[in-house]
Amino acid sequence: MYSLGIIFFEMGYYSILGMERADKLGKLGQFAQLPDDFQPGNTAMADIVQSLVTHDVKQRPSSSELLRSGKLPIQMEDETTRRALASLTNSSSPYYPKVVSALFAAPLEPAKDFAWDMSAPTPTAAELLYRGIVKEELTSIFRRHGAVEAPRSSLYPRSSHYSANQNIVQLLDQNGTVVQLPFDLMLGNARLLAKQAHPPGIRRSFTFGHVYRERQSGGQPHMIGEVDFDIISADTLDLALKEAEVIKVLDEIIETFPSTSSMCFHLGHSDLLRLIFDFCNIELSARQPAAESLTKLNIHSFTFQKIRAELRSPLIGISATSIEDLRRFDFRGKRSITIATLVSKYVDMFRFANDQ
Repeated sequence: MYSLGIIFFEMGYYSILGMERADKLGKLGQFAQLPDDFQPGNTAMADIVQSLVTHDVKQRPSSSELLRSGKLPIQMEDETTRRALASLTNSSSPYYPKVVSALFAAPLEPAKDFAWDMSAPTPTAAELLYRGIVKEELTSIFRRHGAVEAPRSSLYPRSSHYSANQNIVQLLDQNGTVVQLPFDLMLGNARLLAKQAHPPGIRRSFTFGHVYRERQSGGQPHMIGEVDFDIISADTLDLALKEAEVIKVLDEIIETFPSTSSMCFHLGHSDLLRLIFDFCNIELSARQPAAESLTKLNIHSFTFQKIRAELRSPLIGISATSIEDLRRFDFRGKRSITIATLVSKYVDMFRFANDQ
């Protein structure tokens, strides 16, 4: 506790070096004497330091006595705030509905109202026409494979299948339930499958919709168009056949929309990803955050060098040797498909449905 008193003194006093520091600390240690200019307006700080550096050991407060002395208002204020928040955010508390009602009753700031639509895209008539043509062609391909269009939920309770660093759009409804907008179009289908009889009635389905990402600057969430094509299998023996059909669907899409510019297609499979992680000796605890980081590979400006920095960060902590092994799987093809290591959520969707 004596050393703690010295530390408190140096934290509360202006920076001193050399002989001045030795002189001040010498007087404090020998006579328990504080400088005249030490925190003149903060008597509590001076009392704490003097009580800790006193020569009589029995007069020095213990750590528990110091915490109960009432001379540490910041710590006690934090504890009070923590307890208040725990009480107010408990859904069984009688104050919880009042807190939610107060949040929804707060007036909207005019500046936020005006800026809400500033970042929203404004497609031209030609772009909307092209989108309609693309949707018709994709629908024709999906239906040739026996798929039917099935609606998906656009709002559901917050899911633990996504981590906080994925820019998930989370909302609070008036009942106090935290919900989220779709991060992809697969979780909604998985929730439906979990409630259906096995085997499900619809084996092949597709849907067009939007997925959302939270904007770091606030305002309207970033909305991205997405199409989802699913084949459900109730027998593990025909998984390879179903997966081959999905690749065939992708091949038909490529042939339908030829392009003179470079295109990048990302193929993912959780079993393939697991084998790659096994080969690269990635620890089990690091695989989920590593997979989330790898999903950005070769998208926009995310080169492997940027992904490497994330993988080496303390949050993931993959060794340099394992990262070099991972880099070998970032290869490019000549024809029309470039394979990048991504997370496949098809198997995760089936696992989620089975767990329910």
